[in-house]
Amino acid sequence: MKNALILHGTDFDKTKKQKDTNWFPWLKKELEKVGYEVWLPELPEAWHPDLERYWNFVKDFDFNKETLLIGHSSGGGAMFGILHTLLEEKKVKAAISVAGIMKDEEWGCEGLFKEAYDWEKIRKQSKYIYLLWSKDDPYVKKYHTDFLSEKLHIKPQIYKGKKHFNLEAGQEHAKIPEVLEIVKAL
Repeated sequence: MKNALILHGTDFDKTKKQKDTNWFPWLKKELEKVGYEVWLPELPEAWHPDLERYWNFVKDFDFNKETLLIGHSSGGGAMFGILHTLLEEKKVKAAISVAGIMKDEEWGCEGLFKEAYDWEKIRKQSKYIYLLWSKDDPYVKKYHTDFLSEKLHIKPQIYKGKKHFNLEAGQEHAKIPEVLEIVKAL
């Protein structure tokens, strides 16, 4: 079954519904148009991400060989944590990290990285892995992308002018055609 799980990033405002912002609703609709069942959950206590809490929240999702995992910012870190946690027989089709992180930078995301990730296992859990990052990202520095690229043995897609791929960078970031292009090429 073609399905997708979109993981939003850290939400510092406990009253804001981050899943309803940025490009998430647009991508959900676009993926549904091409036959995906899409889950865009409001991650629990997203102002302080924690892999164990997130895993307990998503563990019943139907992870299968047609699954897309898409994570933005700390949602990218969570996505890699989920791949690290999945049973080995639960492989997914693609994992797409948009401005993803590999460690906490005093953002309150230390709960995602309580234990070291098994990057070799993560590579094997997804048939395809993509990293998207922008040179002018004000939050996620290049060494995050460099680290992930090295550990995952992939070349990142590096952009200019996309900042953190969010509405904070401008209304044009209400869509993310780069991810849709990746999905359509799979």
